[in-house]
Amino acid sequence: MKPGDHVYFIGIGGARLSALAKILLESGYRVSGSDRTRSRNTTELGKKGIKIHYGHDEQQITDEIDVVVYTNAVGEDNPELLKAREMKLPIYEGAELLGLLMKEKGVGIAVAGTHGKTTTTAMIALLLIEGGKDPTVEVGGEMKELVGNYRTGKGPYFVVEACEFRRSFLYLSPKIAVITNVDWDHPDCFPTAGDVVRTFQEFISLVPPDGKVVCWRDDPNFPELAAAARAPLRTFGLSSEADWSCQQIERCAPLGIKGRLFHAGQEVGELKLNVPGEYNILNALAAVATVAEVGVPVSDALVFLQEFTGVRRRFEVKGEAGGVIVVDDYAHHPRAVKNILKAAREQFSGRIWCVFQPHLYSRTKYLFDDFAQAFR
Repeated sequence: MKPGDHVYFIGIGGARLSALAKILLESGYRVSGSDRTRSRNTTELGKKGIKIHYGHDEQQITDEIDVVVYTNAVGEDNPELLKAREMKLPIYEGAELLGLLMKEKGVGIAVAGTHGKTTTTAMIALLLIEGGKDPTVEVGGEMKELVGNYRTGKGPYFVVEACEFRRSFLYLSPKIAVITNVDWDHPDCFPTAGDVVRTFQEFISLVPPDGKVVCWRDDPNFPELAAAARAPLRTFGLSSEADWSCQQIERCAPLGIKGRLFHAGQEVGELKLNVPGEYNILNALAAVATVAEVGVPVSDALVFLQEFTGVRRRFEVKGEAGGVIVVDDYAHHPRAVKNILKAAREQFSGRIWCVFQPHLYSRTKYLFDDFAQAFR
């Protein structure tokens, strides 16, 4: 691939592919693509001059196309994908393309984990931007600090959200891997919790010996994860055993949380956030531990984190009417539901209603007992 090539995206409206399409467009490539239906993402892409086809049709794969990029979500029997293979065009799954771009940039920072990876990716991106590192960013949610879900930078850092679904993050090329936590999810891909842990071990082993692995010290799977690392480990957590930890945690108005930050047993400042929940303290610890490895001073990182206002659909206050505050959150796993409801109870007094929309038949089926407990 080289600037000037025509790259066609199958499933261009998805979070990852829409970001990649914009990054390539701003890097001098010609871009077009297709998706099943019109969406916010496809509308935004169209405004940037990218031609979007609605519906997947093999006739849309023409001789003018140099490279095809697709998302696993479209399925292997997608007619455009089959046509591209018949024409022997270069084809990349979205994560494969990300891996190539990470290598080109030089320092790939991949943020993986069952929960919190979008927010942690966004926090790391903000700290690198404010710290003058000029990163390229691909994140699975919309940051308020960015116009959308991506950024094209000139520095050597490429920050990406790394998803384990269908093991796609194994295509990436991280110099720094961040593991927020490991839990059983995507039971349609991973029949057991052990399958998930083994896949994360493979991901961790991608980091070269001169890289870094940033990992949650209190994760029940930490010993297995640490054993897979070829690179030095940097840990974060709420226990004093972690390299980076937070103590004396308390909520702060209007919707924040704070605590004392410790590094290697020494207090180094106050970690204060304007987003709620102990889980966000952990996300912020992961972010601080990561950017410290690339030269962002801790004192600066603590100031920049106070500017972080969250990611769309992550404890997002939509408004208030009749004395009722409405919050939207993407939590779709029992553990995430527990975390969100705990944060809501800590932040608000009075009656709390939780309206839940299940996400994926397989997750609902296999984690049903955990869901039944999560809403207590």
